[in-house]
Amino acid sequence: MVSGRPLGVVLALVVVLGGVAAVTTAQQRALRAEEAHVVDHLERAPCLDEWGTSEGAVTKRASVTGLTLFGVRARVAMPYAYRVEVDGETVFADTSSKAVYEVTVVGTRRVAGDEIAPC
Repeated sequence: MVSGRPLGVVLALVVVLGGVAAVTTAQQRALRAEEAHVVDHLERAPCLDEWGTSEGAVTKRASVTGLTLFGVRARVAMPYAYRVEVDGETVFADTSSKAVYEVTVVGTRRVAGDEIAPC
């Protein structure tokens, strides 16, 4: 017994808490990877005057949707906004990307998702 509790209960609690921490970490890693992906595409878009991530009406979110052989799959949404001139008019876009990532111990890989092409 550990502190008056059977060892099995303590081990089960450790496994559950470890699983929750792993899910949260996977979600955070997938969100960071998607933000980097969006930033990369917006930075390279020659038509944009201004842009930013984590902006707009949509909130960023992530959820683990399944297990893979080496990790988990996470579905993410990353809001972004930009301003562009179209036919002499200023257009403000407020949108979000949607993607799926495979998150493993050694890496995070985008396996599906929206194309980010504002121009």
